[in-house]
Amino acid sequence: MKTTFKYILAASIFFSLGSCKKFLDREPIAQVTPDNIFSTEQGAQSAVTGMYRTLLSPYSYGQSIVIVPEFSAQQVNHAASYAEYTDFKSNTIRIDNPWVQNIWNASYATINAANNVVVKVNEMPQGAISDAKKQQFIREGKFVRALSYFLLVRAFGDVPLIITPTGETDNLKVPRNATADVYTQIISDLKEAILLPGSYGSTAETKGRATSNAAKALLAKVYLYNGATTKTYTDAARLASEVIASGGFSLQEDYASIWKTENTAESIFELQFDEQATNTLASVSNPSPSMLFYAEGASIADMYEDTDKRKAFTIYQNTDDPKYYIGKYRLFSPAVQNFPVIRLAELYLIHAEAQARVDGAVSTAAYNSYKKVRDRAGISTPDNASFSNVASFVTAVQKEKRLELMFEGEAWFDYCRTGLALTEMMSKADRNYFLYPIPDAERKINSMLTQNQGY
Repeated sequence: MKTTFKYILAASIFFSLGSCKKFLDREPIAQVTPDNIFSTEQGAQSAVTGMYRTLLSPYSYGQSIVIVPEFSAQQVNHAASYAEYTDFKSNTIRIDNPWVQNIWNASYATINAANNVVVKVNEMPQGAISDAKKQQFIREGKFVRALSYFLLVRAFGDVPLIITPTGETDNLKVPRNATADVYTQIISDLKEAILLPGSYGSTAETKGRATSNAAKALLAKVYLYNGATTKTYTDAARLASEVIASGGFSLQEDYASIWKTENTAESIFELQFDEQATNTLASVSNPSPSMLFYAEGASIADMYEDTDKRKAFTIYQNTDDPKYYIGKYRLFSPAVQNFPVIRLAELYLIHAEAQARVDGAVSTAAYNSYKKVRDRAGISTPDNASFSNVASFVTAVQKEKRLELMFEGEAWFDYCRTGLALTEMMSKADRNYFLYPIPDAERKINSMLTQNQGY
């Protein structure tokens, strides 16, 4: 949280102007500084691109935000069995765990970059930027801010809610805001982001930055997490259905192509890694001298039916090698593996659960969304009468989501949401450990931060 405005902006400018898969026209580096970046539309564009690229950090979606929850879900191992990772599997996380600290810092760095875009672009004078671009950039900033706070609130519960830019001289001794208040801000930001365009000038740009459908998809997911009420489930089902029915997306017939091909028709929002901002997780998740992370093993492979088309690609073994490997990050030389943050298959499963909860039954609409994902996997689905009640169907949907999104950093949060983690994942079946500890270093800096129960 002590990341300075100038540091973030300087880094953002460097990465945005050096990108091979750039969204925006380049401006000579000598002409862009943190002090003048918001004086022109082109400068604001560079700040927006830099904001997205903070998400590519190895402490963000470039590694930590994806792999750490996979340890909590008992789905991966570390080559050296370091306690800083294995403690997530045993639910004995220390308050000084470096990866908790890294996730916290990376998330707030992105939030600060987003806050700068939201506030500074709004302050740009008439004539410096078109009104259409001003509104677009602000809404993109709100989408990225919402995405980051959604991660934080799921990982830590109550967190400081900061929606203005901060620097090293600002007073950052602020208390944690209630989870409900953070969700209120997330929902407000995403409702604004829904007004974004549906597409941009290229496929990479459309997939790699916030769009109306990306905001709807993320908001559907947020509603699923934000309280068990008929209204929130109704909103989740409605928004998921709107994205599914938009006609802009389709499930890939070949599951592996989601990962082997960039920006497929299944991706709704996909982070764009390249040679300047490589995917650290991909570089250390394959059988090579630099390998750090691998799959838990046969226990994960056995979750899949033998005929499941996802199985062989998601988790695999090499000849005469006892280890099971993570299959989704194979573009590692160079490590330019994109990461689909939100994709259509997840929206089908969000819709399946939310619609069943709204209908109070395993309705045809809910069942068909669940079956759609299983059909693509090539596995048969019992008819909807085979589910004894909504609760059994929701459990089936969650388990299907776990298989579909394996190694994507989602299963732990999803299972904690309904309590399934207590019996399916946790070494210590204690709801206190659904949340990670507030980093001790942050509490030493900011005495107003309280600690989560159990730590």
